[in-house]
Amino acid sequence: MDGPLSLLRVLPDPAVALMDRAEAAVRLTHRRGLDLLRHPALNKGTAFSTQERRSFGLEGLLPAGVESLEQQVERCWQAFQALEDPLERFQQLEAIRRSNLVLFHRFLATHLQAVLPIVYTPTVGAAIQSFSRSYRSPVEGIFLSAQQRGRLRQVLREAIEAPVDLVLVTDSEGVLGLGDQGVGGIHICQGKLAVYTLCAGLDPERMLAVTLDVGTNRDALLADPLYPGLRQPRLRGEAYLEFVDEFVDAVAAECPGACLHWEDFGTGKARTLLERHRWHLPSFNDDIQGTSGVASAAVLAACRGLGQRLRDQRIVIFGAGTAGCGIAEGLIRLLQAEGLSAAEARDRLWAIDRQGLLLRSMVDLPPLAASLARDSAELASWPQGLEPSPGLETVVKQIRPTVLIGTSTVGGAFSEPIVRAMAGTCARPVILPLSNPTALAEATPSDLLRWSDGRALVATGSPFGAVEGRTIGQCNNCFLFPGLGLAAVAMGLTAITDAMIDAGLQALADHIPASRDPEAALMPGLEEAPIVARAVAAAVARQGLRDGATTRIVAEEEVETLLDQMRWTPSYRPLRAAPTANAGTTPGMEQPAPNKR
Repeated sequence: MDGPLSLLRVLPDPAVALMDRAEAAVRLTHRRGLDLLRHPALNKGTAFSTQERRSFGLEGLLPAGVESLEQQVERCWQAFQALEDPLERFQQLEAIRRSNLVLFHRFLATHLQAVLPIVYTPTVGAAIQSFSRSYRSPVEGIFLSAQQRGRLRQVLREAIEAPVDLVLVTDSEGVLGLGDQGVGGIHICQGKLAVYTLCAGLDPERMLAVTLDVGTNRDALLADPLYPGLRQPRLRGEAYLEFVDEFVDAVAAECPGACLHWEDFGTGKARTLLERHRWHLPSFNDDIQGTSGVASAAVLAACRGLGQRLRDQRIVIFGAGTAGCGIAEGLIRLLQAEGLSAAEARDRLWAIDRQGLLLRSMVDLPPLAASLARDSAELASWPQGLEPSPGLETVVKQIRPTVLIGTSTVGGAFSEPIVRAMAGTCARPVILPLSNPTALAEATPSDLLRWSDGRALVATGSPFGAVEGRTIGQCNNCFLFPGLGLAAVAMGLTAITDAMIDAGLQALADHIPASRDPEAALMPGLEEAPIVARAVAAAVARQGLRDGATTRIVAEEEVETLLDQMRWTPSYRPLRAAPTANAGTTPGMEQPAPNKR
């Protein structure tokens, strides 16, 4: 899978690299006065030095005090604490993001546990739902509309200001558990890009949030006079695929080598688009591969902590959509790694959707769901009078699963009878209610522990507090996708293979406390996310080297150093006036962030 020779990049000499970083510490700009204060990547607010204020015409635009970044963070923190409503806190953070990128990311890093649930799940879901009312221009991101077909490359070129290493794109049809949210899905992209910077240290100026506005089928949005998106039903069929193809071609042309992160596409499209484009650009779908990797790591860690093998588990997945089928696919690969054939691996899984247990006799099942369907003959020995296809409670009582995973978005689906039935036949059941936001979780951790007499190993999709002193791990994709993205950017990956994702989830499993002690949390704490991202990136990068899928040629022992060199930190850089246009620089153009690849 080697790339063309012209794409090879050799690790620079360390002395040269140090000189390059020293020169990159100074930023050149033609902006002055209000124009400078309004540029979020350059604005320092009250942290502009006295000399910078004089040089750039800022003296009358700022109060006299020169503050440190730490003082600015403290002011933001006090304002944050004064707000009780999560949506108001979200809007405060959005205002900071739009005005000062360094302050925004330093604030997140300083108060990670308090702020991450606001810019990311669960609060971002409510922010997306209120997008029509809360929209303020500019939003950090790009909207590409179906009306621009045939001109997407030009529109993209005119919208980007700096080289791009990673593009995070959504069409907003399958946002969280909320479904079609139109252009409001831009907020989920922004939230995840913030996580990339927070956990993996990727430069926010070199990442791009994109919403593909192909219309909406949500009647409430179409009828809303304040909805700012395209007012038409969603593109379907070939017209939709051609639009996305044009977008991918535009990214390949204008952002060569960039990693493409697919987010919250509809169930019927997510898999199709991933397979259609994953070999065109280095790309992955977080709802399929990220969710699968994190959930698989949790199950793997639980087995390790209990001294058991994955191949000995009986696994029920409730919800056979994009996430559920992705998890099944990941677990099947891990089962095969333990020596099972593909058929034997599938035999360890039972998938249930709205119509009940998936059976081969069902028509119109998507291909991956169909591959998980069971033979109806297996039900011959089950009690008489069953419904046409057994539901969750019946399957649990008959199968006696050891692992129960929920991706259904059916709040409360893991009822007391179901959990007690499972706990009655399994000493230490592993139960993962992964649907989010919180209201859609299949069960709460307190109920799961009470109904299992405290024996269940639990991790959730949304954040929950501790239960009687027991920490509840969150199966948050932030433990996997930032490391994948960092490896893709650092190594110049030509593709993101299943083997790379499996290497990353194995690294994650190693960092899960329950892998060593079944009484510990079944996921790391959020404060560990940067450490986990680093470990995941190293594992993915090394697998990329073994796969021959990198354009950056380094020895495996140099991977750690390379990852360190990639890290962007939220700190102010000195500003210097750029040369005049006569010296060969175009007025208004900024010195781009250095390309560390």
